[in-house]
Amino acid sequence: MKKWIFRILFALGLVLLAINVTGLFRTMRNPELYDLEHSIKNRINDVVIKYPDIKKELVRKEGESDYDFAVRVNSTVHDGFAHYWKKAGIEKFHMRVPIWENYLLWIASYVKPKKYERYEFANYKKNLERGVGLCSSHSMVVNGVLRDNGIKSELLDVGGRHVVSRAELNDGKAIMLDPDFGVAIPFDTADVTKNPELVREPYSRMHELYYPEAKDPYTTDFMVEIFGQRKYVYEVKNWFEGFSYWAIWLIPVLLMLPAILASARKTKTNA
Repeated sequence: MKKWIFRILFALGLVLLAINVTGLFRTMRNPELYDLEHSIKNRINDVVIKYPDIKKELVRKEGESDYDFAVRVNSTVHDGFAHYWKKAGIEKFHMRVPIWENYLLWIASYVKPKKYERYEFANYKKNLERGVGLCSSHSMVVNGVLRDNGIKSELLDVGGRHVVSRAELNDGKAIMLDPDFGVAIPFDTADVTKNPELVREPYSRMHELYYPEAKDPYTTDFMVEIFGQRKYVYEVKNWFEGFSYWAIWLIPVLLMLPAILASARKTKTNA
């Protein structure tokens, strides 16, 4: 009886291991997202930089100042990330983490669908790979790239309606970056809260970003309105995500281990 249990556990571990290995050769970015704008008619030229090409564009250039690098990263993420988070694309665009990417997060999407069915990664590199999301996902990528390059930054929830990144530069100044719209705001939060009209010029071309058919597009006036409201620090943390990415490899090993040890003992006894 024990022998059969060991064999079943070994087979299960082997299957999970095979799933993991398959994931090493697949990407969560579905190439169909490059043509997505033509079917949903929302953002014009929504994605013009492909993956993994965008990773090269996010590398800091020699001698590039904090300001120039931050603004370029903001623009690059805007050009390589689709603004999309509809339920219709849960499977197609891997908003539900696919089983071959992380079978524990995949299982979690059925156990706790409210949190995991359309899952925003805490790891910005995974969001970048998938390439679809709303303002928070865009800003998380900018935030992550800046931090990796020694620039202090944080995410801000603007008026409960929008998420941007705030970067502190080495000259002591701070700017706000909005990769969802490709806008850099050369002012800090206190100045903008006091005088929200400061964002009118940076957001003055909002009408050029949308198709005429777009539903409820954000306008310049709306951006001025919400930037005058209170801002909160926005955080995306999930200990289970980090744990799951090493656990998906440990679990198969533990499942296979009893059979391996039993086989080793049998070989030693026969010897």
